[in-house]
Amino acid sequence: MIAPVIGILLEPAYGIVAVFTGTMVASLFPWNPIKFAGLDFLPGALNVTLVSLAVRGRRTEATLMFLITIALFIINPYTSIFVGSSLLSPPIPYLWMHLAALVVLVSPLTRNLATRLTSHHYSSLIMPVTVLAFTGTMIEHLTGGILFATVVGKGALKFWPVIFLVYPIERIILVIGATLIGAALLSLLRPTVVEKSLENVKQVAKRLD
Repeated sequence: MIAPVIGILLEPAYGIVAVFTGTMVASLFPWNPIKFAGLDFLPGALNVTLVSLAVRGRRTEATLMFLITIALFIINPYTSIFVGSSLLSPPIPYLWMHLAALVVLVSPLTRNLATRLTSHHYSSLIMPVTVLAFTGTMIEHLTGGILFATVVGKGALKFWPVIFLVYPIERIILVIGATLIGAALLSLLRPTVVEKSLENVKQVAKRLD
């Protein structure tokens, strides 16, 4: 749930290293083994990378990354675009919430994030952190789905209807948690490390606009 904060503070490459290190350390515990052939860090890494790119004004790169991830999900033979007419799918695609996140990513909501994140008020941080948490968690979920389909294979097909019902609730809970925790951390840690990091980000974003 701290992915937005990591993405705000760190450049994409450093964020990926942080997620990879954290995932490998966590895998040492018996209750959290590696599940996806050593690629368990990828969902979190894409989450942090998307957030980092968006904050730094690199929305085109973030959007392309999201589009490529959607394309990889669609072309995987063990994923489902529609999960059954009994679940209104069609017409509702499995990826409906991911497509909503893509719309948010290309919308004005992701403009000038760095400036908005330097606010000194907790309430003012809620909206930009929510935007980052939502778009980040949806590309994370999409990447996890690709890994799940690839590793499990044909057996994954029977799980998509259940996942279709459950994942919106799970993602909403994660977004709320990430928003509350992320906004709180950004408020509590300023004006030390976070303030300096956000100032640097703001300057970069201004040069790119």
